[in-house]
Amino acid sequence: MKLANVLTLILFAAIPLNMVAQTGSNAQTTGQNTSGSNSQSARPFPTTNYYRSPYARPPGYRPGDYARQAYMRQMQQEEEKRHPGRSQAEQTTQGQVGQQTQQSRRAEQGRQIQSAVQTYLGVTPKGDTSKGYTYQDTVSIDGMTRTFQCHLPPGYKSLRNMPVVLVFHGLQLNGSMMMFLSKFNPVADRNNFAVIYGDGIGKAWDDGHAGRGIDDIGYVGKVIDKIANTVSVDRKRVYACGISNGGYFSQMLACAIPDKIAAIGVVGSTLMQQAANGCHSNRPMPIMFFLGTSDPLIAWGSSGASTANGELNELVDLVGAGKFGGVESALARYGGIMPVPEMIEFWTTHNQCGSARPYISNEPDRDPKDGTRVRREAYGSAGREVILYRIENGGHTWPGGLPYASSGLAGKISQDINASETLWQFFKTHSR
Repeated sequence: MKLANVLTLILFAAIPLNMVAQTGSNAQTTGQNTSGSNSQSARPFPTTNYYRSPYARPPGYRPGDYARQAYMRQMQQEEEKRHPGRSQAEQTTQGQVGQQTQQSRRAEQGRQIQSAVQTYLGVTPKGDTSKGYTYQDTVSIDGMTRTFQCHLPPGYKSLRNMPVVLVFHGLQLNGSMMMFLSKFNPVADRNNFAVIYGDGIGKAWDDGHAGRGIDDIGYVGKVIDKIANTVSVDRKRVYACGISNGGYFSQMLACAIPDKIAAIGVVGSTLMQQAANGCHSNRPMPIMFFLGTSDPLIAWGSSGASTANGELNELVDLVGAGKFGGVESALARYGGIMPVPEMIEFWTTHNQCGSARPYISNEPDRDPKDGTRVRREAYGSAGREVILYRIENGGHTWPGGLPYASSGLAGKISQDINASETLWQFFKTHSR
């Protein structure tokens, strides 16, 4: 992997480059709790902000090469399962397709992407009520208008007290991309809950490392109030999860507004030491982690996981942090990132889990071709759980999801477990 690729991965991941370029400072987190009354009945759905494109894609949503390839691969695989042999027949006609006009090729590509978006994002054309609705909305805070994406399951008008799952993107991503890579919408449609995809200012969230001067926690409170004033939701069953920078932020929410969040999930991130120091809540917070042992941005400490990329060591040397040691120790000491064992110890202590020994089990190898295996480590019980899915050879990716970058850059995606489905099965057992 070239050093330029590593730099790109840093931009997509949870660790800002200035974390390595400057010493960590004490965390300055400003959380503002917002309140609102519970919705007692379903309210009329807003008549504006529907996606009006032919296949209801989010505004500005343009799948990149990897996204489009992922759509096409999965769609072709499912088509082959339904109609064995058809793909061979399609290959026979490729010469004819090559002679089509540019306009007809674009129309066909549009139909393919339409089908893929409907299948994997759980959104449908206007007038089709067989699936949920997806729309964009805004809230105002500190003089700024901030956006978020909302997906509601089928029959939302008649549903009462829907749970809400807040999903937060990583650095340089956005809510629309999280909708794509996590595939949370179909899970919501099957289980009747709402999904909110936040949009961070500057495509980033407060991770606890240093004050951003932006009230991301207050924004979340405003979003919860807005959705509660739109449809009937259960404020006691609001959950948060995220990947990378969004995973750090989810833990910030657990500490700052535990009265609003019932459980959290974290993919591809540990915990900032500064955030842990500023976590003064004494309320147990059920939490689930999905961490890859080949994720170059996860510090595993002495737990035996590999540090996937030697090129990342080159980056550490380049910025003058090599004197602190290898990738894990340099980034952890220089940036305030907790290694995995320390983070698990923090949350098991916070949740008063009791025994330090977890219950360990191995997940079935559902996809031998993905090159990963999954081990589950469970601590505590009855509303105090700390659960770690340790993904052997897993990268900086969403298990069971779709890629946002090449496998050579982001690493392997485990298909042995579906993070979105597993998170929901975990979330639904918890309430404030």
